[in-house]
Amino acid sequence: MRKQNITGTREWACKTFNICLGCPHGCLYCWACSNAVRFGRISPEGWRKQRILCDNLPRAGKGKPTKIMFPSTHDINLENLGFCLGALDKMLNRGHFVLVVSKPNVDCIHAICKRYTKFKEKMLFRFTIGSLDNNILKFWEPNAPSVEERLLSLELAHNMGYKTSISCEPMLDCDVGKVISATLPFVSDSIWIGQMNQAKQRLKLNGAGQEALQKADELLKAQNLDFIKDLYDQYKDNSKIKWKDSIKKMLDLDRPTKPGMDV
Repeated sequence: MRKQNITGTREWACKTFNICLGCPHGCLYCWACSNAVRFGRISPEGWRKQRILCDNLPRAGKGKPTKIMFPSTHDINLENLGFCLGALDKMLNRGHFVLVVSKPNVDCIHAICKRYTKFKEKMLFRFTIGSLDNNILKFWEPNAPSVEERLLSLELAHNMGYKTSISCEPMLDCDVGKVISATLPFVSDSIWIGQMNQAKQRLKLNGAGQEALQKADELLKAQNLDFIKDLYDQYKDNSKIKWKDSIKKMLDLDRPTKPGMDV
C-alpha cells in the first residue's frame, strides 16, 4: 500500500491545539477561517471576533508526550495571552515539545520567553513573515503585527536563547530573498518557504473581494515553475531553508510520510 504524503500542519507536528475560535488578524487567505465558514461554524465577520474556548483549556497537554503545534487556527494576542499561557503550562509540564506558531506581538513573545526559561529545549518559535513590505502585509493580513514587530519578536526570542524559525508561507511577493536575509541571523532552526494554497476557494469563503482574487492570481502566476526552480536552486544547499508541500509537489521532492517529521 502506498504511503500517504503528509501536508499542512502535520508536516510540522503530530498534534495541534487551540484555545480560540476565530482570530482578529483577519488574514484574507486564512485556511482555518475558510474551513470554519465552509462547514457552517461561523461567518467571515464572526471569525474576526475571537471567542476564547474556555472548555478547551483542561484538555491542553492530554495524552502521551509528542510534538504539538500551538496554536494552529488562531494567534496569540494580548486578549487571549492568559489562556494561551495556561495551555502552554499544561503542555510543557506534561512533557510535550511545543511548536509555537505566530504572527508575533512582541509583548506576548516577551511574556512567553520570560515564563518558560526552564523549557527552552522543549519549545520552538515559528514566526510567520510572508513579506518585508508592510503595504503587502496590510493588504493580506490587515490586523496582524507589522514586519518590524515580527522581526523584533524574532530577535528577542533568539537573544533569550530560544529555538527560532520562520514560516514564509504563503510567500506574499517574489522578494523571498529579502525575508531570508533579514531573518537568517536570528534563526537557529529553519526558514520554511511555501505558496498560497487553494487561494481562490479560501479567499471566496473568507469574503475577500475581487481585488484579492486578482492579486492572488497575479502572485501565483509570478511564482510559476521557473520562479520556484530558480528559488530552489539558489537555496537548496542552505540547510536552514525548508520547503513546504506546495513547493515539494511542484518540484517532485520527497515528502514526509509520518506526521511531525519535518518540524
